[in-house]
Amino acid sequence: MSMKKWSQQMSDEKNEKKPLHPETNFLPPLKMFLAFFDKESRQKKKKQNVEKQEDSDEKKVEKLIEKLSEKDK
Repeated sequence: MSMKKWSQQMSDEKNEKKPLHPETNFLPPLKMFLAFFDKESRQKKKKQNVEKQEDSDEKKVEKLIEKLSEKDK
């Protein structure tokens, strides 16, 4: 293969690889979409956990108050 044909073939391969509009070929990875939805679900779970913890903390405080009041009697 002559140098001229080889260089022409290499330039043809480079031209084929270049997309006309590179931004149209971008497809974000599936992980990106899943991470977004996972983030929302984690935020909802955190809110629920905080509410449950507050309720349980209130119950614990009430129980302690009852125990202390029984000890005083």
